[in-house]
Amino acid sequence: MTSQAFGAALLVGSALIAFWICCRLTRLAPRSILWALIHIVLSIVALRSVPFVFDRFGDTTLPGAIYIEIFGIAFPALVYGFVSGGWLTRAALGLLRP
Repeated sequence: MTSQAFGAALLVGSALIAFWICCRLTRLAPRSILWALIHIVLSIVALRSVPFVFDRFGDTTLPGAIYIEIFGIAFPALVYGFVSGGWLTRAALGLLRP
């Protein structure tokens, strides 16, 4: 598997898990648009900090460090980014209902 195919599979997998979280665990969703926007900002900060964490963590000689970086740092940040986007969409659609 090439690195591009793995990256695409990681993105699709995180989006599907986020979709499942948004549909199944609706009680976790914020009730107001303000809290949904706060989650968006937090997810942007988390996603923007992933390369810096990789740079700091990548110099280790720990075996399997790449798997810790991908599945322990990048994957949860991607899932949270997609979940917060779904929460913002749900909150915005809630404002459209009369």
